Amino acid sequence: MLGPEHPNTLTSINNLAFLYRAQGRYGEAEPLFRRVLAASEKVLGPEHPNTLTSVNGLALLYQNQGRYGEAEPLHRRALAASEKVFGPEHPLTLQVQINYTVALVNLRQPKQALQLLQRMEPRLLERAALELRHTRQEAVRRLFLTSQSHFQDVVLTLTLSHPEPEYLDLAAKVMLRWKQIQGEEEAFLARLVRRRSEQDTEIRELARQSAELRRDLSHLANSPEPNADLLLKKLNELEAKEIRLAQISREFNRHLQVRSASVNDVRHFLPLDRGALLELRQYRPGDFKTGKLGEPHWAALLLPAAGDLSLHDLGPVAATQEWAQKLQKTHAREDAVALYSQLFGKLDDKLKRYDPLYIAPDGFLSLLAFAELVTPDGRYWIQRQTLRQVSTGRHLIAAYDRDLDKPKGLLALGGVDYAGFGAAKEPTPQQPKPTDQNLTVATRAVSNEIGQFKALAETGKEAEEVKNAYWSYWNIPSQVWLGADASESRLKTLATPPRVLHLATHGFYLGEKSGIVDRPMVLSGLALAGANQGLQGKAGPDGEDGILYALEVQDLNLEDTELVALSACDTGKGALDYAEGVYGLVRALRTAGARNVLMSLWPLGDRPAREFMARFYRTWLNGPKPKDLALALRETQLFFIEDENPSLRDPKVWAPYALVEGP
Repeated sequence: MLGPEHPNTLTSINNLAFLYRAQGRYGEAEPLFRRVLAASEKVLGPEHPNTLTSVNGLALLYQNQGRYGEAEPLHRRALAASEKVFGPEHPLTLQVQINYTVALVNLRQPKQALQLLQRMEPRLLERAALELRHTRQEAVRRLFLTSQSHFQDVVLTLTLSHPEPEYLDLAAKVMLRWKQIQGEEEAFLARLVRRRSEQDTEIRELARQSAELRRDLSHLANSPEPNADLLLKKLNELEAKEIRLAQISREFNRHLQVRSASVNDVRHFLPLDRGALLELRQYRPGDFKTGKLGEPHWAALLLPAAGDLSLHDLGPVAATQEWAQKLQKTHAREDAVALYSQLFGKLDDKLKRYDPLYIAPDGFLSLLAFAELVTPDGRYWIQRQTLRQVSTGRHLIAAYDRDLDKPKGLLALGGVDYAGFGAAKEPTPQQPKPTDQNLTVATRAVSNEIGQFKALAETGKEAEEVKNAYWSYWNIPSQVWLGADASESRLKTLATPPRVLHLATHGFYLGEKSGIVDRPMVLSGLALAGANQGLQGKAGPDGEDGILYALEVQDLNLEDTELVALSACDTGKGALDYAEGVYGLVRALRTAGARNVLMSLWPLGDRPAREFMARFYRTWLNGPKPKDLALALRETQLFFIEDENPSLRDPKVWAPYALVEGP
């Protein structure tokens, strides 16, 4: 009906050719590709997008057949035309470059393949920045970052087969720059809002509206009877305001570390001589012959302060996950031995040289208690050397000045009255008094999983002991909020951030049970005063339900807070994302401005948690100046490991605590 050279006819022929290629029917696919290419060049022109699709299809067919010499000029042609027609950052251009890279590797031209990848890296990073600034849906932003994993897979696979300096340099850039990009953007944006909100009325108003929308979204998302239309409306409003704020933040151009972090930048902040960074990343090894990706593996970049960096494949993710899940259930020494051997055994001779060793985990390894693992010499890993944890190696770069020299006091919450809201507290000018629309109902998910939050008798004493340790060292006023005073609204309207925020209460993580809104930050949180009434659908006089979600935590003012200690169960948990790591309380607190977060990885006993925290603060605040936080945590853990009481030596007591350090 349309004729043999009509564009619609050519599209059908091209689709059939791609089908035959996918089925391995190469002899039938080739004449179709050739026919479409010849007709497209004649009818549409040599640089038309449909023509380029045909060129790319024929090149891939030759590549599948091992005819790399014939594929190479087609890839080169497709790349040149795509860059001219679409631009260097266009997804099609970037995909053509990946295909061309694979062909060059198979032609035994790895240097040329490396040069292509080096050209791609800054372009992809620029596109990621654009995506984060201008894409409204958070789910789409996250999906975009995940989709870029193929580029990382190719870079890491190529480098592992060619461990030479220039290949290693590109692999290091990918591992240092591409982890948690969105998280860095959000934290920087929040910092900008806090720093400029007094001078810029637009920023102040957008920040206020965003905070209000986040609170509404958090409550509505978990309502027993969610209003889908209202949820969508609130979500669209929030994301529109986030885009505007992100655009304003680019005026200052201070967030360059996401794009420019290099090996030398990180090395500058590693302790001289013996310090090192172990950056871990999940990737899928590629087979350059078949073009297929294998099962996920762990890649490890070992970057010492002095000496050569190296890249290692640590084996399959699945095998590691099995041992990690077993250890989390048993905490048995033999399982800790097996997991260390499985994950780090082949790298142990190198790892044991460095002290301190900074670890930047990825995926479910962010939920692993590294201190609990047992090294080949029979000691817990924390006994052999100082372990320090960061979300990404970029956090070693002191990108911002922090005023931490002058103590600003401590705020400790404990002995929370989960049954009562207490009297209303007058809001500060920074946040208007909540209106009726912010009255919330309890989350059915929390209620079904937890039922009721039980009183924690030791946490009030813990808060007092922590305050006394801090006050006796600094001799400055510190606060303790107990009972109904430990309220959600009071914490949200805190005008002056403390140097230390200590939260001794229940934490929770729901798992990915809520499919209502694609906002993983509503799955974890903390229980504050009145939370049990909130579980019944009631709200306090300030319009809050006593449940502080991670989504709301990120709106707290914790600018320059040196330490947030979460003496609560499961506060390290959150939704896992390939590109962004763990979405949970730690991420939210970092966005709120906290520099370091002491979290827990599994449920804590009430009394052991009190004893551990009291010892930690006494260890930290000892000497002419406070100890380094990571060293204080290690000393505290070693104290428990060496205690005469066998119950305190149990890793269930001392191992769940992990300090996630920031810049």
